[in-house]
Amino acid sequence: MMNENNKIAFLGGDKRQSITAEKMSERGWDCCIWGQESGKREVVRHSDSLEEAVRGARAVVLPLPASLDGITLNSAPSESDGRVRLESVTKALPDGALLIGGKLPTAFVESAKKRNITCFDYFESEAFQIKNAYITAEAAVAIAMNNIGKTVRGSRFAVTGYGRISKQLTKLLCGLGANVTVLARKESDLAFAALDGCGTISLSGDKDRAVGELLRDYDVIFNTVPSLIFGRAFLERVDKDVLIIELASAPGGIDVCAARDLGSRVLWASALPGKYAPQSAGELIAECVEKILCEEGG
Repeated sequence: MMNENNKIAFLGGDKRQSITAEKMSERGWDCCIWGQESGKREVVRHSDSLEEAVRGARAVVLPLPASLDGITLNSAPSESDGRVRLESVTKALPDGALLIGGKLPTAFVESAKKRNITCFDYFESEAFQIKNAYITAEAAVAIAMNNIGKTVRGSRFAVTGYGRISKQLTKLLCGLGANVTVLARKESDLAFAALDGCGTISLSGDKDRAVGELLRDYDVIFNTVPSLIFGRAFLERVDKDVLIIELASAPGGIDVCAARDLGSRVLWASALPGKYAPQSAGELIAECVEKILCEEGG
């Protein structure tokens, strides 16, 4: 390695974070973990304090997302102090250390820059997002298979939106022999979906009429649009056997209050890579972190 100091501190997060540390340790990096109980202790050291973890570190890696509220680190709260504030992390960083994480809050990055801390957000990488979308899509298919009581082949699925996750999801479903319908606004998205063998419904006009076509004869509806698509009127009328799986980031596309009031068959499926495939997700993050370090003379 170009830089003799190869210590990396991994702070907080879920099992993805410990897998990332393990993979980088196997590649010769000196890795330690703080704020994350999992991880093979014979491979990665566990620090007792934030200060100990970051002391002398070449880089500090925060989880994905780095924060759940924009203020504190995404980590298990300590019994005495609760969750650690992000500003405490920047204050503890050694001079010249790199700060790497996923979905870094803008205010946090601006504050870090004022202390001459170089920040890298691996979630902004298009390559990362495409690969992460595939992991999310595969996990989403697994959730559907575990909840509809029949095979994907021959079942009817609807997918709203045609972004990274939707594209991977429809390919997987079609490959398994499902009947898939894509709802999207852009004509180009609908054209690509049709070429992939999907039925299409346009959301560019009367949205209520468009989603009304999903009221019956579908087994699963996946939503990937982070704005309201399925309101109370739809949830009141949709066939009660239809499973609706929310994949979009907050605020999502489903009326949460209405779904709870009506007892709708809705599954809220967030952060799927960390829950269903932490091994693959951690390996992907390790690739991104190591690439950043190598490009920065790590």
